[in-house]
This record gives sequence, C-alpha cells and structure tokens, in this order.
Amino acid sequence: MRLLPPLNALRAFEAAARLGSFSRAAQELGVTHGAVSRHVQTLEQFLGTPLFRPHGRGRIPTERAAVYLAEVSAALDRLGNATERMREPATARLIRVNIVATFAMRWLIPRLSAFQIAHPRVEVRLSTSTAAIEHLQDEFDVAIRRHPMHRAGFVARQFLADPNLPVAAPALLARWPVAEPADLLRAPLLHSDSKPNAWLEWFRAAGFSSGQIPTGGQRFENYFFALEAALRGLGFAVGALPLVADDLAAGRLVAPLDGPVFISEGYHVLYPANRSHGTVMQFVDWLVAEGARESAAGMRPA
Repeated sequence: MRLLPPLNALRAFEAAARLGSFSRAAQELGVTHGAVSRHVQTLEQFLGTPLFRPHGRGRIPTERAAVYLAEVSAALDRLGNATERMREPATARLIRVNIVATFAMRWLIPRLSAFQIAHPRVEVRLSTSTAAIEHLQDEFDVAIRRHPMHRAGFVARQFLADPNLPVAAPALLARWPVAEPADLLRAPLLHSDSKPNAWLEWFRAAGFSSGQIPTGGQRFENYFFALEAALRGLGFAVGALPLVADDLAAGRLVAPLDGPVFISEGYHVLYPANRSHGTVMQFVDWLVAEGARESAAGMRPA
C-alpha cells in the first residue's frame, strides 16, 4: 500500500517552493495565501518535519525540502503528462515541443514535413521560449535548447553539433571584402543579446587577445533579428551553421573564411524518462537521425 500525502497539500508545497513565495503560489493555484499556508502545515504534519525556514521577510525550503521538491515536481509533471494524454482523443497523438524561436524557424520547421509525412496522425505543437527548463511553467513533452539540460525524471541528449563562423550577404562582401580574420576587426558587426559572446568566442578562436576584439556594432535582442540583418546586408554575423546552412546553399549568405570555426555546446533534446517508447521517442529518434545526417554531410559552408 502506497503512503501518499494529500494531493492539494503537495501541490501547494511544490508551487510555494518552486516560486519562492506563498503569495505567488496562491495566484498560480487560484486560492488564497492562507489556503497555501494551511496546506503546507498539513503536509509538514504528515511528514513530521518543517518544510520552510525564515529568510529575510519570506521563507525558503529547508535543505531536506529542496531535495523533496525535485522529486515532487517530477512526479507532478508525470501525472500532468499522463492526464493530458488521457484527455486527448484516441485517434490523435500530440507532441508538445518547447523550443527557442530562432531554431524553430530556421531549422525545425523547414524539416518538419519529413516527420509529418512519416507520422501523419501525430500533431507536433510548438511553443517558443528562451526560459531555462527549471523555470518553464507550460507543460511539454520535448524541450530543445542550445545547451545541456538537467531535470529530475527526464533524459537529455545532444542531437546536433553547432559550429559557428562569420557570414554576410554577397552585396556587403562586394563592398567589404574579407580575406583573413583581421579584415573583420573594423567591419560592421552584428550582435544579439541571446548570443552575446559569439564574436568574442570567434575572435579568440582566431587568435586575437581580448584587447584587440571589437565590441561595437549593431545589437539586436534576438539572434533571429541579427541573422535577418545579415541577410539584408547590414553587417557580418556569427552564423550557427545549422541555422544558416540553407541560406549558404542558396547563396543568400556567404562564409568568406573557411575558419576558424568555434563549436558551442550544441543542440540538446530533453524528454521524460518514462516516455522511452511511443510517439515521443519517434520524434526524438527522428531529431537524432536528422542531426546525424547533417553531421555526416559535414555541415560546412558552401
């Protein structure tokens, strides 16, 4: 027989500990601050141990409660996923993919028709976010980010390498020829807040010291905007090859130098450990196969 705590008390504890506030937990759950407090007290009595300790004007989870939180969050995620699947029509299969917008627009969506042709009864529903996985509020079956991810009850795999090098529109290169890395020191450079160190990493890979590396140029909030600006001839961008491969092949962008190429952490996919078969794994396996195919092709500038 399972020893299970009251579900409402568990939800109140998880929300309060995750959000760091009884008031914010009450807003999320649609109850009063007092109700959250009473639920937490009920759970503390059930477990026989305090779950929060004073911190400034508020309270934070105890060390034991923080460990408990990771397990509870994962269990509630699994319960939510199972409930969502039960609510779906038996004839439809849904995969909810949380993904950064630039990768969705420039890599996944152009290739998604191949998956849909192979799995016509599966709906891939995309939602975009740059939030860290531990801060995501929306439910998801698969998450994709440009860095490793860790979450209790989930598995993470790298599926696509991420080599980077300078790219520009042909019209800009006609006005600003580039034959060696030093030619870019005074060139119009494009930056983005979502990849703030891209030029710093590339110039370091090219052998320049920090004092030599330029910091000026136009800055955009999103990497997608920086790439669009490069396509319009506004400047040079550091192109992540998976995201600019189609533009390079079509001649809309040009990579004036063969190197150096700096490799970032790569693109990773995160999925529930208990979904190691079925529709989710069909999608994950397809991602891995697509990444392997592009890596085998070399993913080098044309």
